[in-house]
Amino acid sequence: MSHEPLETLRSAGTPVDLLSEPEREVFASLSPDEVSVLGSIQTRLNAVSAAVEGQVADSNTNVVC
Repeated sequence: MSHEPLETLRSAGTPVDLLSEPEREVFASLSPDEVSVLGSIQTRLNAVSAAVEGQVADSNTNVVC
């Protein structure tokens, strides 16, 4: 199995294309275990992001200025 950290992280939903070149180099040098941990975290964040984003939107509509 090939080790392509950026593609693996991109597939998990990590926005690696938004990183600077030096940041991408750091991510590209991650070990398979490090990529696995980050991918797992990204998957869990993606699973709750809709609920969190909805709460933020709800909070904005209930603000009285």
